[in-house]
Amino acid sequence: MQAPQNLVMIHIGKCGGGTINTLLTINKIKCESIHTTKPIFDPNTKYIIAIRNPIKRFISAFWWRYKLVVTTNKQSNRFLGERDTLLHYNSPNTLAEQISKFNINTTYIHHIKEDIDFYLGDFLKNCKKENIFGVITTENLDEDFKNLFGVTTVNVREKQNAYNSKLSELGYANLKNYLHKDYECIDKLYELGCLSEIQYTVLSK
Repeated sequence: MQAPQNLVMIHIGKCGGGTINTLLTINKIKCESIHTTKPIFDPNTKYIIAIRNPIKRFISAFWWRYKLVVTTNKQSNRFLGERDTLLHYNSPNTLAEQISKFNINTTYIHHIKEDIDFYLGDFLKNCKKENIFGVITTENLDEDFKNLFGVTTVNVREKQNAYNSKLSELGYANLKNYLHKDYECIDKLYELGCLSEIQYTVLSK
C-alpha cells in the first residue's frame, strides 16, 4: 500500500513505536510521530496507531520504568516520587492486586499515567475511519507492518526485559477493570472497522 504524504503515527508508549519508527526510516517512509502528548485530530492527516494489549502494556511500562529508575538509576530523579512508588510495589502484580489503593493522579509512573485512553480517548471521538491509515499491534508488529506497507521487516527490535510478567487471577481481574477505558478505545477502533479479527482478539484479552 502506498503511504500517504501526510502520515502521522500515534506512538502510545510501550507499544513498539520505537521499532516502527526505525522500520519507517529504513524503508524511507516519511512519518511524523506523536508521543507522550495527546494527539489533536486533524481531518487532513492520515494516522498510524501503534497499540498493544492494555494489560501487557501495563506490565511492560512498569518494568521499563523499574529498569530505568531502580535497577540502573539512569532516571532515578526524573519524576518526583516515581522511584519510591516502584520500590513500594516492586512488581506489576503487586500493584495490580492493590490497584484500588493506587491513585495515578497523585502517584506517578511514566507510561502508566499516559495509557491508551490518554492518547485515544478524546481523539477517537472525532477521528473518522478514513483518517486511520492503519493500526500496528505490538503482538503482530511484523505482519501488520508488512500488510500496511508491503515490505518485509528486518530484525530491529530491542531486547525485552527479563522480568516476571505473570499476574495472579486477582491481579488480572483488577487490571481488566482498572484499564476499562483502554479496552473501550480498542472496541471503538474495532467498531470503526480499523482492526482485523486477529488484531482485536489479541488486544481485547
